[in-house]
Amino acid sequence: MNRKISITCQKFLNVQLRDATNADQENLRIWKNKHRTSFFYQEIIQPEQQLKWFEGYQSRPDDYMFMVDELLQENGKTTYNPIGCMAFRIEDDDTIDLYNIIRGKDSIGKVSMKEAMHMMLTYICEQFPDKKIKCDVLKDNPAVKWYQKCGFAIWEEKEYYIMGISIEDIPMIKIDSKEE
Repeated sequence: MNRKISITCQKFLNVQLRDATNADQENLRIWKNKHRTSFFYQEIIQPEQQLKWFEGYQSRPDDYMFMVDELLQENGKTTYNPIGCMAFRIEDDDTIDLYNIIRGKDSIGKVSMKEAMHMMLTYICEQFPDKKIKCDVLKDNPAVKWYQKCGFAIWEEKEYYIMGISIEDIPMIKIDSKEE
């Protein structure tokens, strides 16, 4: 499957979400390894493992991995600086599961992962309006507070948190999404 989706927003002109490609694999691997203690799978990911995961991802039509690109203007030319990633998958008939939300590096400008999250949540609501949106987060993951700032609440507590957001709590914004 070679889906190509890009999401932009007039409110946040300096950020775009786009489908991850083969060229993004090394960034994804480095970022996941750097932040591995915040995730359920905490082993160092080798290039071969990343390739196997990416090939599996590409074969799953209900799995969406976006790169968060900072758009920079230099000499009248736009360049794209990948600063993070975020993904979601259709878990079942009722639920969307968010995963691999990673701030890979600081932006040169002022791109916020919160803005990117709002864009992705709006896209999910437009494409899958009847689904619940949740994510599983380790209790000691520093991102728990960030998710709460994005409007997520703890729905259930196990050995980890199941966090979710109600569609009514999503700050809907006007996005432009293109799929090729």
